[in-house]
Amino acid sequence: MKLDKKAFAIQSFEEAADHQKQYKNLSEEEKRDVFLHLMQAAYGFVGSDWPKMDKDYFEVRSLIKDGSTS
Repeated sequence: MKLDKKAFAIQSFEEAADHQKQYKNLSEEEKRDVFLHLMQAAYGFVGSDWPKMDKDYFEVRSLIKDGSTS
């Protein structure tokens, strides 16, 4: 996904600050949807499911060694 540089407009600080008021008025569900869309755009998977975590790089280890916690 490429960024469409024509989709943005130069704003003053006051105009940009008004967006925060708009987001404060959204319901929790609407805020969640906006967050998910922004995350999808940031990581390049807009319109598809959230990718599954690749668990091959992780392992489960015990923090307790030889019966002691320190």
